[in-house]
Amino acid sequence: METIEQLAEEGKLPEEVALAVLKQFDTSMSEAIKRFVTGKATMKANMKTYHYYENVWTFSLEQVEFKLNQAGSGSMAGAAGMMCNTAKVVVVDAKLGEQV
Repeated sequence: METIEQLAEEGKLPEEVALAVLKQFDTSMSEAIKRFVTGKATMKANMKTYHYYENVWTFSLEQVEFKLNQAGSGSMAGAAGMMCNTAKVVVVDAKLGEQV
């Protein structure tokens, strides 16, 4: 996204093309996730801040633990885990992407 924005700002990519590329990326990623991702994930963290603006939630998290069960079913007890000190999570309603 940053590269596309930079190219548009430099005049190397027309703004309407940049917007079309970003829209197509969002659509393609949504379709790919629905078709190919079968895993189940959990996240546990301390929330530092949160913001809501124009149907987009942004969460700043601390002491974050992610767990992923690639099978998509069963207990998360044996799931692979990862820890990090901070994370930023941006959440958009998937239905909004389908309307654009």
